[in-house]
Amino acid sequence: MKRYFILFTLSLVGALGYGIFLGFQSQDLSDIKGRLEDDRTNNPSSIPSLIQDAAKNRIDSVTITERELNTWLANKLKARQEGLLADHVKIKGVWVRFNEEEGGRAEIIIEREIKGHPQTVSKFIRIERKKKEDGSFTTYIYEDGGRIWNLLAAGGRFGPARVPQGFLFFTHNAFQSLRNLFSDELTAMEEEITKRGGGRIIFEEDQMRIDFPKN
Repeated sequence: MKRYFILFTLSLVGALGYGIFLGFQSQDLSDIKGRLEDDRTNNPSSIPSLIQDAAKNRIDSVTITERELNTWLANKLKARQEGLLADHVKIKGVWVRFNEEEGGRAEIIIEREIKGHPQTVSKFIRIERKKKEDGSFTTYIYEDGGRIWNLLAAGGRFGPARVPQGFLFFTHNAFQSLRNLFSDELTAMEEEITKRGGGRIIFEEDQMRIDFPKN
């Protein structure tokens, strides 16, 4: 029993060490639309205004492409890194990747430089809407992007590798600061989409679609 405990402890320490090592690496971002300046949308729309108009006028469906959203993020983001690493960390951008994996998911990516070395961390988001007995719908947001080895929920990536949800503890503050930075927009969009508009969010390849019920 003692031997198994030692092996388990060593495996756990090794996994944590590997996760920390990966946290200082970068994933391949070349496929993300709108990340590079020459790949961005000219005269980009205001994403919150676009959603607000669609919800107000009950437009059947509105599509926001990966390129449009990342262009808007690049123009609006005033990213800053606070804390003990403030003098050593530079945030280069925040990006979103849409794909159809796991029934549709979004990956929110923070791209940074630490002492000149590129580094990325990300988290997965999936959204499901379920119908209740009274005919109304409830929207569920899951912070996972599938399973690792069919055992553990994948919370995101440290560098190029998917990591279990528990590893997101190490990046919680970074994503919470990001949410706080866009709190007004996120709150308004949630209000317009799921509450006032009764919309359904669907993640597709390279785009996000929001379906609104007809009047």
